[in-house]
Amino acid sequence: MVLDLDGTVAVGDDPVLVYFRGVAGGDADEAFARWVETGEGHRDGYALVADWAASHRVAEHVRAAAYAASRAALHSGEAAVAAPAGLADLLRDRPRGVRCVLVTNAPVDGIEPLLERLGVAGLLDAVEGDAGKPAGMPAVLERLLGEAGLPADRLLSVGDVWRNDLEPAAAIGAATAFIDRFDRGEGSPTFRARTLEALMPDVERWWSA
Repeated sequence: MVLDLDGTVAVGDDPVLVYFRGVAGGDADEAFARWVETGEGHRDGYALVADWAASHRVAEHVRAAAYAASRAALHSGEAAVAAPAGLADLLRDRPRGVRCVLVTNAPVDGIEPLLERLGVAGLLDAVEGDAGKPAGMPAVLERLLGEAGLPADRLLSVGDVWRNDLEPAAAIGAATAFIDRFDRGEGSPTFRARTLEALMPDVERWWSA
């Protein structure tokens, strides 16, 4: 099973708001509140900030510094997130032989304290950062399947961004579990719900199939 980080294993909007404030200053809060309420057409909060920065011609070095600061705040605990209820138990009680790999576009240097706070440290078989999703996702999936010696239909990708986390997996015949936070109905996942907690019974049934 492949798990995304932001919005999947680490749930909460504080890191995105730190990022947005670093890019937009005092203009961030109102725009961010609208997105939290409605989704406002952006696939996730990071896309919202990137689009805002592009439309307001924010210099790349400013955006990059704001993003780095948001990741530092996430790793330190200054920006609060939490794991979905029951995730640690789900991972701990999974069937023998099921590998769980965290795959994220974010850098993972210094991520260990975050995983400890989320209660999943030691429950993941690998953590991979700078994945370059969506373009880099097919190569990641191909490598993981090759290492495990499994066909694509024995892989389940779980995430909250269809284009990044799930579409590349669906394209090779893997199963997908989509956290569709705003209930947009995007994509054609194997399983869909608004939270990971609601998807956990589907994940358990998939493991047992």
